[in-house]
Amino acid sequence: MKPVLTLICALMATPVAADVNTVIESHILPGYAAFAQATETLAADAQVCGAEALRPAWNDAFDAWLGVSHLRFGPAEQDGRSVTIAFWPDPRGATPKALDTLFADQDPIINTPEGTTQISVAARGLFALEYLLYDPEFAEDTPYGCALIRALTTDLAAIARHIDDEWKGGYATTLRTAGRAGNTTFLSDREADQALFTALLTGLEFTADQRLGRPMGEFDRPRPARAEAWRSDRSQRNVVLSLRALSDLAHHLTGGAVNTDAALNHAIALASALNDPALAGVSDPSGRLKLEIVQQAVHAARDAAVAEIGPSLGVSAGFNSADGD
Repeated sequence: MKPVLTLICALMATPVAADVNTVIESHILPGYAAFAQATETLAADAQVCGAEALRPAWNDAFDAWLGVSHLRFGPAEQDGRSVTIAFWPDPRGATPKALDTLFADQDPIINTPEGTTQISVAARGLFALEYLLYDPEFAEDTPYGCALIRALTTDLAAIARHIDDEWKGGYATTLRTAGRAGNTTFLSDREADQALFTALLTGLEFTADQRLGRPMGEFDRPRPARAEAWRSDRSQRNVVLSLRALSDLAHHLTGGAVNTDAALNHAIALASALNDPALAGVSDPSGRLKLEIVQQAVHAARDAAVAEIGPSLGVSAGFNSADGD
């Protein structure tokens, strides 16, 4: 029996490759296709002027983005696309300043798609649109405001389409064929595993440290106005949807990691129960405590992934994964 036991132990200690193909087919490609479709619908709806009427389509596009926002490598990384899609955090208030400048000048640069790509990234993407759809200073159906919304939604749809096309048109194959001859992007299958594992850890860290940590601020100085997308009352929703997407990635990455799955499900349940759409409750001690508990649960989920998924794939964080892959 000893040789058999030795063989079993050796097999258990041997890292296995991530199920890259399943991640691609069940998580990445459907996620980016959904984002491309949602932004296309948003751009089509924006042809009729009306900020309030456009909010549902904008929220659908934001929901779809959260399904892939953690996948910031490959086509999403090229030309700073992910930053353009979601310019946040914005600690210096660059977005309202950039929008103010456009409105003050009635800048005609937005009259062409090529011109729109030349404006500041702070004035593009989902967060610039949030100002235009929800902030009283900007959300007025003026001729220039309507033209800007049309320009930005068309721009966003083009970015989403490019990312979707590039994943389908070659990058998915690049990730699938990691380590094969001629693949200069991923020189080994472990590099592909590392990229996906990093995306998981980075996503968890971003939700814990930014989506939850920024509005928490200091105990005696909470910062509710620093919450992600608080103007549209979707800060809590962003936390929940990001965690669901990361849970889906973690599950497909290994075919099921019991401890990580359980930790993520716990964090999702806590976040879902907050009943605090804009995370404004952080200004109250009891509300802050609830956010701290959710944040601790997200950190615990990250720790579970490091302890369980990392060794199973033979990879580790190895650095501050928030710095990129």
